[in-house]
Amino acid sequence: MKKILITILATFAFASSVKSQDRLFAYTYQSNVLNKGDFDLEFQNELRTGKSGDYSPYVFGRHLDQRLEFEVGLGHRIQTSFYLNSELFNYGDTSSISLKQELKISFSNEWKWKISDPMADAVGFTMYEELEFGGNNFELETKLIFDKRWQKDLLAFNIVGKYEVEREISRTDNITKATWTNNSPIEFNLGYMHFFKPEIGVGIEARNNNLITKEDGWVNSVVFAGPAFHASIDKFFINLTALPQLINLHKTDAAPGSLDLNNFEQLEFRIVVGYSF
Repeated sequence: MKKILITILATFAFASSVKSQDRLFAYTYQSNVLNKGDFDLEFQNELRTGKSGDYSPYVFGRHLDQRLEFEVGLGHRIQTSFYLNSELFNYGDTSSISLKQELKISFSNEWKWKISDPMADAVGFTMYEELEFGGNNFELETKLIFDKRWQKDLLAFNIVGKYEVEREISRTDNITKATWTNNSPIEFNLGYMHFFKPEIGVGIEARNNNLITKEDGWVNSVVFAGPAFHASIDKFFINLTALPQLINLHKTDAAPGSLDLNNFEQLEFRIVVGYSF
């Protein structure tokens, strides 16, 4: 009986320590949502580098993606968030003699609806929807979020589907045209974390990215995996993950090698820093 009581108290303490945070990984989402009236302010910074090598048209390629997020709990297991996004791409390809740069700015609105709890129920489950729009793009993202939390361990799995529409410029026979293109990426995210203390955890994240287009069908499939870290101090928290690209599962004429460096980078770093009000 004493052991059971200690376990219950430890579990309650662990749950209380993370109740105001809905993310403990940098990439993989959990089913938790903020309580009614709770607020989180988060800044996400992601570096994607190494977009060059065999079978790649790039001699240099590096992305710096940033997101500023404000999220609020609405009650009834519902949470919404608002994002300001920027994506900076510095690159040089085989046709250029200097570095080029592309900058994209967009706005997002996210909604999470929690169906079951990862501690009280057999499996936690949440439905996620995000709408993003910018100057030349529109994106709708759906996530199915599954997770399970024990006293010192967390396991999470996401199924992610996107529908992306983007305005592209092309020039043929001295005629410039602007056309809308669309694609449907599918992504699978898996995260495991062990908590040495309620506020400190170390684990691993893995991602499988797949791109499907109307014109070409299934275009690519790559796997990333690497270490993950979480820490919280009072109301501040940080999530950090490093993901090297491990393997190209779907080889094509454009990406026949063991890595796909045409559509993806060799290495990704993502850090999420937040404050819970």
